[in-house]
Amino acid sequence: MKKRDIIIIEILLIVLIYFIVNSKYINMVPKCWIYEKTGLLCLSCGGTRCMQNIASGNWIKAFYCNCAIFVSILYLVILNIVVIYNLGKENKKLTCLYPKWWYIIIFLILWIIYTIFRNLINIGIVI
Repeated sequence: MKKRDIIIIEILLIVLIYFIVNSKYINMVPKCWIYEKTGLLCLSCGGTRCMQNIASGNWIKAFYCNCAIFVSILYLVILNIVVIYNLGKENKKLTCLYPKWWYIIIFLILWIIYTIFRNLINIGIVI
């Protein structure tokens, strides 16, 4: 696949996600089962609102909805740009951003800690 084809496919996917997030169909996304049953926020609670705010340009509000998902999306966008830039090049730039197994482990640990603190703040234990 050529670099141009990949860029066109990604642009089409971004446009598709934008229209889905900013349409009436976003209300069809089911509510979080964990939050409904326990009252606790799961790892991805606020992710849909985060995507909606990113699509409408409210970056700060998106960060407050779920900062872990916001940072994940930001990382994936930057990584995607770097990978497309490096396609077909001998001297690749910023390869330190390429995912490594320990990046994922560190991120998951931080995401779990974030979720614990978020729930402690939500129930009023930590201010």
